[in-house]
Amino acid sequence: MSETGAMAALDAGRMRLDGRPPAGPKQRPRDAGTLIIVDEAGPTPRLLMGRRAAGHVFMPGRYVFPGGRVDAADIALASTFTLSEPALARLCAGPPARFDARRATATALAAIRETFEEAGAMVGAPGAFEGRTTGFWGMFAERGIRPDPGQLVPLARAITPPGPPRRYDTRFFCVSATEMSHGPSLEDLPTDELEAVEWFTFDQVKQLSLAAITLRVLADLEARIADGSWRDATRPMPFYRAVRGRFVRDFL
Repeated sequence: MSETGAMAALDAGRMRLDGRPPAGPKQRPRDAGTLIIVDEAGPTPRLLMGRRAAGHVFMPGRYVFPGGRVDAADIALASTFTLSEPALARLCAGPPARFDARRATATALAAIRETFEEAGAMVGAPGAFEGRTTGFWGMFAERGIRPDPGQLVPLARAITPPGPPRRYDTRFFCVSATEMSHGPSLEDLPTDELEAVEWFTFDQVKQLSLAAITLRVLADLEARIADGSWRDATRPMPFYRAVRGRFVRDFL
């Protein structure tokens, strides 16, 4: 799909959302992290994706990459981790000004945590946590796995346009499957966020039910795998958002 066609698809999706009845007070986008795990062990790269249950409010029945909003535990844990300067430059660029290094690190941690919650995969290495861990982070500690947000490469950013009952300001990351210390568990998932989780090639992914923004980020990743830059955090990343009623693509 051409660049013009891709942006037109995003606009079409935005207009469908705008046509929905208001879900309540105007929603402010929540910070979120999404993780694309790339398996290059075979003849063609494969990506880990899951299908959201039909009963979900946000993107029901769609195939998505694991991810979700930043929570308080991620922010608390972020003080014990650091990201590279190039990664921070990508993540902290653009609005809002309050998005600092700790918030950026928390977003990367949220992507790792949500990937375990939804797909049973732990991205990290053997090691101990510093400080108190609770909830799903406690399960990392129990298994002796220390998450490694420094291995995540910022790929893209997208803000859900007004209209749906949930809005997110999402940073998309990618990481090699070799950085997994556990999972994924394709049969026994820790939560019911996803109905099924599987590995797909790019050709297979394009046959799935995907949101327009997922297709757009997939194209960004496919291009970077093709030119060998997908592990390079110094590369500017695209930023998708609606401005005065139309989707725009900038670079951060």
